Amino acid sequence: MSPFTVVTSRVVPLLAANIDTDQIVPAQYVNAQGKEALASALFFNRRASDPGFVLDRAGMRGRCILLAGANFGCGSSREAAAWALDAYGFRALIAPSFNDTFWSNCTKNGLLPLTVSGELHARICAAVAAEDDIEITIDLVRDRVTVGATGIEFVPEIEPFARDLLVRGIGELDYLLDRSAAIDAYEARRAPGSRRREP
Repeated sequence: MSPFTVVTSRVVPLLAANIDTDQIVPAQYVNAQGKEALASALFFNRRASDPGFVLDRAGMRGRCILLAGANFGCGSSREAAAWALDAYGFRALIAPSFNDTFWSNCTKNGLLPLTVSGELHARICAAVAAEDDIEITIDLVRDRVTVGATGIEFVPEIEPFARDLLVRGIGELDYLLDRSAAIDAYEARRAPGSRRREP
């Protein structure tokens, strides 16, 4: 995973509530392999049925922050939803709420899901509606999010362990492997016949 330090991008607005994982990546594509296939699977059915779907509008390609509606990622627990968003190029999602499993899948795959209050979400939506080219900067190192020159600024709310992994660009397995020497020493102290046993 790429470290998530500072990301600045224009926004893709997808503001409907209750966008579920079957919309994000339809069931027929959950076994897609490789970034190109996963990126193509993202919102495949929505894009096929709606020529004006937001991802296909002019100027949207390359934007890496998705401004979503409430309860984004509800439905099934399919991790492919996070894979497809990542493969398409998204780095962060901003919404009033996320499904818990989806939130966890995102953080484990290098995506930052930022939960904001309803009032703050409404202010961000209004700013994006007023200025399509407005950029949001997410500085996870300094714990600061700014929305263009609007004066909207806030601290990103993210669980500290998930934040640490995102900033470092590592997964949970890498985190454990970094501590393998300490784990080995702990296990050695617990081994039968060792002088000192941990409580």
